[in-house]
Amino acid sequence: MKEHLIFNIKVNEISFPKLLCVIENAIELKNKIKIGYTNPHLVRLSHKEKNLEKVLNDFDINHIDGTGLTISFRLFDSKKVSRFNWTDHAFTFLSECEKKEWSIFFIGSDQATISKAVNEVKQSFPHLKVAGFLNGYDDLNDDFVSAVNRSKPDILWVGLGSPKQEFWVDKNFEKLHCNVIQCVGDIYGYIAGKRFRGPEFLRRSGFEWFFRLIQHPVKYFNRYVIGIPYFLFLVVRYKLHKH
Repeated sequence: MKEHLIFNIKVNEISFPKLLCVIENAIELKNKIKIGYTNPHLVRLSHKEKNLEKVLNDFDINHIDGTGLTISFRLFDSKKVSRFNWTDHAFTFLSECEKKEWSIFFIGSDQATISKAVNEVKQSFPHLKVAGFLNGYDDLNDDFVSAVNRSKPDILWVGLGSPKQEFWVDKNFEKLHCNVIQCVGDIYGYIAGKRFRGPEFLRRSGFEWFFRLIQHPVKYFNRYVIGIPYFLFLVVRYKLHKH
């Protein structure tokens, strides 16, 4: 598993099969790990919220997500770095959980969305051990931690959006009694059928963000139309200062 630096944030170049092995080892050996991801959006946020950088670096695995990161490594470090989007592998992973009898708890989204997402999961994987679920709009207090711990899941998916999910995992990691705690972004909206993936060719080329922008121009205007050029500006400025 290769490790790279984007600014001062450590990111891991890891494939889905390798990550699956890491998760399996953690569960079998009763270890405890937290898995996150970094994309250009989180890099930009880390410039505003300096403690976010430390939070991201404390994750055991922080895999590369977002075309902007791969482009920046290639342009300025001459590195060809691979990335992967967890959403692409979510159903494959849930199938593995069902086969290996791993239990999983879901946190995130609003009540209607996560209820529908969990229902879809149960229909697709009838033998999957769903330990429970909670929406991410209620007050995320210690009752959430207690609810998870009572269920004793092997895996906890936290989909609260960034950087809320990263801060929540960091704050509660020691209190949570499960082996694998993973940030999963807005995955429940896709599972529930309330959000749609871009065409395959856009996913492969790393431009699925453009599909999201067309679908929801107001919601994603700042993140993509302003955010992507600003991210590239930060990268160029950093490289110039570095040299």
